[in-house]
Amino acid sequence: MVDFASILNVLQHGDSFFPSGSVSFSWGLEAMAGSGALATSDDVQAFIIGQLHARWACFDRTVVASAHRAAENLDAVAEIDELVELMTSAAELRAGSRRMGDAMLTVFARLGYPGAVNYRAMIKTQRACGHVAAMQGLLWAGAGLSEAESLALSAHTFCTGHLGAGLRLGCLTHIDAQRLLSAVRSEASRIAAQPMVPLADISAYGIEAEIAVMRHASQDLRLFAN
Repeated sequence: MVDFASILNVLQHGDSFFPSGSVSFSWGLEAMAGSGALATSDDVQAFIIGQLHARWACFDRTVVASAHRAAENLDAVAEIDELVELMTSAAELRAGSRRMGDAMLTVFARLGYPGAVNYRAMIKTQRACGHVAAMQGLLWAGAGLSEAESLALSAHTFCTGHLGAGLRLGCLTHIDAQRLLSAVRSEASRIAAQPMVPLADISAYGIEAEIAVMRHASQDLRLFAN
C-alpha cells in the first residue's frame, strides 16, 4: 500500500517552495554560459549528466547516506562533514556548499528540529562545517525521510538546481527543463541501482565545473554566487 503521508513529506522537501537557498547557485553553469562553452539544452543535459557521474554518484550520494545513518550522533555527522570540507578542492564550491547547508539548517531550526539547532551550535564553535550533502542526510533523517527517499531527493534537487540555473541563464525553456529532467532522472536512477561507493573511497572530479566556478569569482557581473 502506498504511504500517502511519506510521499507528501518527500514532496514538501523537494519542492521549489521549500526555502533551501539553492536558487543562488549555478555550480559553474554561469561562467560556462558566459564563455560560450554552454549554450543549448543539449549542452546543459551533458553537463548535468557529467556532474551526476563525477560528483553525485561517487561523493554526494555516499555523504547523504552516511549522514542519514549517523543522524543520531552529531559528532559522527561532523566527521563526515569535515571529510567533505577536506575533499572539496575549490574554495568557491566549499563556500557554496556551506551556504546551502546553512540555509537548510536555518529553516529546520526555525521549524523546531533539535538536531538542526544543536548542529548550528557546533558550527558556531567551529566543531563542524555544515556542508549541504551532510546536512541533507542529517536533516531529512530528522524529518522522517528514509535513506532511500533522502537519496532520491538528493539526486532530484541536484538536477533541478542545475536546471533552474540553466533556465535563469536563458539556456533552456521551461519545456526544455522538463524534458531534460526526465532524461537526467533516468540517468540518476541507473546510478542509484549500482553499489554505493564506501565513505573511505569517495572522490569528486568535476574538473570542468571547478574551473568554471574559479573563473566565475573574477567576473564583474554575476547573477549567481558561483
